[in-house]
Amino acid sequence: MKYIAPQVPAQARLKAAKGEFEETEFAPEDKVTAFFVLSYDKDSEVAEAAKKSLAECSIELHLSALEGRLDPLVIKKIIELHREDDAILIMAALNDGTDDATLKWLAESGPEEVITVIADDIARLKKKPFLIDALKKNPLASKLLINEVEGLMAKPIAPAPHTEQAPTPKALVDEAAADDHNIYQAVKGMSTGQKIKLALSGNKSAREYLIKDSNKIIALSVLKNPRITEDEVQRLISSKGTPEDLLRHVARNKEWLKNYSVKLGMVANAKTPLSISIKLLDHLYEKDLDKIGKSKNIPSVLASAARRKVEAKAKK
Repeated sequence: MKYIAPQVPAQARLKAAKGEFEETEFAPEDKVTAFFVLSYDKDSEVAEAAKKSLAECSIELHLSALEGRLDPLVIKKIIELHREDDAILIMAALNDGTDDATLKWLAESGPEEVITVIADDIARLKKKPFLIDALKKNPLASKLLINEVEGLMAKPIAPAPHTEQAPTPKALVDEAAADDHNIYQAVKGMSTGQKIKLALSGNKSAREYLIKDSNKIIALSVLKNPRITEDEVQRLISSKGTPEDLLRHVARNKEWLKNYSVKLGMVANAKTPLSISIKLLDHLYEKDLDKIGKSKNIPSVLASAARRKVEAKAKK
């Protein structure tokens, strides 16, 4: 890569370290790799600028980079920067460049979605059986999941028929984007891991389809997609068919709860856990509390709590 070679003038390396690349179309994985390498530059000014650029990269850029070919050290650095971000951990677990030590750590301590994508790749588990022991140490790995994995491990993997290389999830959804009705065809042949990957990075058509998936891990992954909009979240919480798990996840997102319509929608949805709904009553306007208090579509306990708040406000 021309920006990171030692013989490149320091000024040119500095520009690259600041993200001032000449190419307008620069692959995310190349951009992140350039920042990583330049962060170890012999010139301290270049190194500090690259560290700053790498740390300030958006989650979306790092997720996109994890879709491409990355050096294991770059993957480790991305994880270090976003250790608490489930989407980053999932994409790292799916990346072929992730080294064994990182995979082991992900299997032992990753969230449920990470466990699922690791357990879903039986071919990799057969090559790296230490991952099964790592999964067993993860308190989030159910006995059912471990039993299923061990059962599949005991079966020989049938050789795949000679076919053209399967398109990637990204390629499938890009193709489907031209016609929203094609999304079903694009998704139906995917493995759980591929669906999770698409849920994390896919376009609106993919998100709308996968948010309804019966596998809660896939549906939850959609909510971790950095491209999801507040309008999509509002439609989700307004639907009577939205599962409780998704509503709980929305409630944990402080940014979404800054939106008044989201708070009101959560309270108005009968499936929202009472522990969440009752707390949100404190943030509603009196006119909306009055409507909630008269509603027949929510739990009576919640309606009563809303009426008491209206009465208390009236006495002031």
